[in-house]
Amino acid sequence: MKKQFARITSMLISAVIISITVLSTSAHAADAVGFKPWTGDNNELNLGSSISATETGLQSAYSDNPALNNSAWAHTGDWYTFKNNSLADVAVTVSGDSGFAPGFTVWATGGTEFDGGTTGFGGELSAAGFGTPHSFNATGAMGDAGTLWMASGNGGNVLETLGYAVSGPSHTIGNGWGETIHTGANDISLTNTFENGISGSTGANSASLVFNDLAPGWYAMYIGGTNNATAGGAFELHISAVPEPETYAMLLVGLGLVAWRLKNRGKALNNVAA
Repeated sequence: MKKQFARITSMLISAVIISITVLSTSAHAADAVGFKPWTGDNNELNLGSSISATETGLQSAYSDNPALNNSAWAHTGDWYTFKNNSLADVAVTVSGDSGFAPGFTVWATGGTEFDGGTTGFGGELSAAGFGTPHSFNATGAMGDAGTLWMASGNGGNVLETLGYAVSGPSHTIGNGWGETIHTGANDISLTNTFENGISGSTGANSASLVFNDLAPGWYAMYIGGTNNATAGGAFELHISAVPEPETYAMLLVGLGLVAWRLKNRGKALNNVAA
């Protein structure tokens, strides 16, 4: 019951935020970044379905670039947006070839698609001397240094950073925006407005995050390499949405009732015919 109540509460809060973001737009957004296409031009995720994309990534577009003090380089990585249409557990996986060690972040934008943010918003400048989003903070919460160019109420319309996954090395000090970059799957969401927990895993050439009860709405992603010593290479992005176990159980019960009614109806018709 507690989990069900938390899920309903999360949905209600999400609905309020989505309503607000639909009615408001960022006065600063100037399409600082563009977006990559999905296979079949399908970026809407429905219950029980999946969407995918393929691209080629540079070796350190996400992290581990010494010229940027290990921070992300927005113009060399790959940006995607997708719309989740149903409350579901959503798995995001990036699988690369032998030369690509992927990293990615997922952000929530609520009722509107990510607008691309604003170049150089607020004069943000990294420790390495680069402005946003040429260099930006891919692992920090909205409002942290290096995120204002994309944050709602500032240069963009991103509401919350949900989580990130890094298959390359960690960097915990001396980074361009003072951010921490940890190997593995990382839940950095500050609320349960858009999900009820994040898990995942990483390998040498793969990274994944699973979002429990991901709320309906728009989300943005950034993908890039996390190991400057590699050559980079091709990768595949795959996102799938599955109902929770209790939803499956309810579905099976419903199908059983339908089958039982059809069976009894058939018997009744046979009796009438006889």
